[in-house]
Amino acid sequence: MASYSEPYVSNGTGVFWDMDECKIPEGRTEADLVPFIRQMLLGVGLRGPVSIRIYGDLTGLDFQASTEADHVKLSHFHAGEKREKMTKILEDIVAWSGENPEPSLGVLVLGHLGAADDADITEVTELLKTQKNYHFVFATPGSPPPTVVRFLRAIPRGGL
Repeated sequence: MASYSEPYVSNGTGVFWDMDECKIPEGRTEADLVPFIRQMLLGVGLRGPVSIRIYGDLTGLDFQASTEADHVKLSHFHAGEKREKMTKILEDIVAWSGENPEPSLGVLVLGHLGAADDADITEVTELLKTQKNYHFVFATPGSPPPTVVRFLRAIPRGGL
């Protein structure tokens, strides 16, 4: 990830993670995912409040220790509910923007999106960027640290 300056470093950061598309990085478990995310954000200078939203088939995963005091929201979706999941992610991005002062940073860990989902994400994030001065990065997990693969502000309508 890039390094950030004021006011991004002290304003809120929202993390939106699709667990179906982006598995927990190798060597990590759901129990240490939230501390890992927070450590990565601190590593690039983001020290403001962090909210984390995790989506997907969470069957067999135990996030309880992480969610209670860490501002983590879980949304369980069964296989085949991809459109419903994307709708929830979009709703949560908009809700998060209403709860956090501008400018703030959104980190989208969503994996490969279909053309329609990519267009929807692009439309929402572009609107928040231009009207509310939010910044969004699309990150992909892997061996630490996660890699920013594109800045959404540069994506034309309809995707890449």
